[in-house]
Amino acid sequence: MIDQVADEVIRGYVKEACGILGFDMSNVRIIYVPQIQPDAGVSHHSTITPDGCLVLDESWVNQEIRNETLTSTRCEVYCKVRMLYQQAKRPNGFDQYSYEAIEDALAFNCALQTIKGLTLPMPPIPPLVKSLLDKTQRILKEEFGMNTEYYLMPKEFVKSGNVWKFMLTRSDEKKYADRYYTKPPKSTVRVIDKSEKGTEENPFDNVNEASDYIRKLEEDAFANDALLRDIASQQYFYDLEFRQFRVPWACSYVSFYHDDNIPADGFIVNQNQIHPDGKFHFTLKPNLYGKKFLYRGQSQDYPKPCTPNLYRDETKTYFLDDLIWSQEMEVLLMTHPLVKLLEKGIVIMHDHFSILMNLVGLAQHYYHKTHFLDLTSDLEGAKFFATTNYDKETDEYKPVHSTEKLGMIYCYELQMPGAFAQQEGYALSVIGKQVFMRSGAQHGFLLEMDKGVDFKKIPQVRKFYFRHDPTISDEIFKQSNNGKKYFPMDILEEVWKDKYKQRLENRIVSADAVRLNVSRNPGETFESICQKLKNRNIIVDDIHPSFVPELLDQYYKSIKEGWWEEFCNDIYFHGGDAFMF
Repeated sequence: MIDQVADEVIRGYVKEACGILGFDMSNVRIIYVPQIQPDAGVSHHSTITPDGCLVLDESWVNQEIRNETLTSTRCEVYCKVRMLYQQAKRPNGFDQYSYEAIEDALAFNCALQTIKGLTLPMPPIPPLVKSLLDKTQRILKEEFGMNTEYYLMPKEFVKSGNVWKFMLTRSDEKKYADRYYTKPPKSTVRVIDKSEKGTEENPFDNVNEASDYIRKLEEDAFANDALLRDIASQQYFYDLEFRQFRVPWACSYVSFYHDDNIPADGFIVNQNQIHPDGKFHFTLKPNLYGKKFLYRGQSQDYPKPCTPNLYRDETKTYFLDDLIWSQEMEVLLMTHPLVKLLEKGIVIMHDHFSILMNLVGLAQHYYHKTHFLDLTSDLEGAKFFATTNYDKETDEYKPVHSTEKLGMIYCYELQMPGAFAQQEGYALSVIGKQVFMRSGAQHGFLLEMDKGVDFKKIPQVRKFYFRHDPTISDEIFKQSNNGKKYFPMDILEEVWKDKYKQRLENRIVSADAVRLNVSRNPGETFESICQKLKNRNIIVDDIHPSFVPELLDQYYKSIKEGWWEEFCNDIYFHGGDAFMF
């Protein structure tokens, strides 16, 4: 009996090979058998039949999956799909056991594994290696459109000898850079005529009408964005800095990729650039396939500039008394056992994955003032915030019933390739899914802004007005489970309400928070920051922020009862063997 995960991995490899070959996957029928009979005394793990079947030894496949040794599994599938493809082209003259067919299949396998960022161990027979590398190079050129060079990997970088890699030639590297990275960002959103609905003078009749219009506008903008559509169908990622093909989740564009296995509300594992600690870290990004906008919903258009909450008092020029509370929460977050575990990293499929916790971003999502403005990739979430008001006294969102003022939805256009690049005075970043659930529930993104920058005046921003409808506000609020969908209760919420909210009201912070602040402000000392806090009537004590044992016991119990499975349920890797993670 074939294991379900094993079958899904096999089908993922078949899909990858068929996609590259332009071969309809429905032409490949997968059959698992207890044992494949040896041919001429040679044992096999797979074979193909004249009528288009890929036959696999189920016990071998199950064992490969259990042992997480997927290289040979991938090789078998890539090779046999190539043979089925060649057989379909010449059904009466194809011999899968001929030297020509075997070499062609192996070279195709090497080419496909190359663009998936994998290394290529070769047999210790120099003439065979040279022949296979040359054949692979020809396939990369003639079928993949790449001019490449191959080289032997230095032994200090690989566990075994005779491992080869391909890299693009300098001229092809320039073409790749010009295609995906150096084009000037541009808008593909059509110009909105002032006579159309959505302006302050001519608003939409309700938020649903506004969101329907925005969805259509976004679909048209995506259809007109040739670069973004090209990225969505990108078959490989080439790292120009390291001059090598890399696995897809190392590409900063992976959340834009089209992957039928990843739902629209899923989160995609994405490797960041090298962290200051010298290691690669990963974030859990909301799926952005087909997206041209991020959104921000507001129940009204405030007359003041739209800025992060840190800057809303325009008279302030020094923000220590605001930031120190955020840093107090950061210190608390650093003590959480799962935060420490994920930042230290876990091993999956022999690879080390350290999940980057956005501590400042989390502080933003849990009551504190920062230099970030919240955005979301979920239009339904934006509708919730556009049709509710926050009641600070009760710490609740309530549906808008007044029709005096207009609600609005901001759309922030994702202009590739520089959507996440530093702009003049602002930069877009992702918070996505974190250990604490609020940012993930809101499919959160963060716009880091300098003081003086007005979100309304940023070139990528468009805004659409609508009239409030109490019935629709109530319906949206009910669909959100009275706001709990976007503000789920978790251990951080509990510890904040139980303890740290009172400390803020009493204007008390920890010495640990002061030390964190000093570490980020060259020229300051512990004593100088303490004095500045004292001048602002803020007391520093020696309490070490932490989660109380009772809450942690409750937290560990929830993990045992299925919280961890629920947390991981909507996290995905892009690629054929994603089901293994």
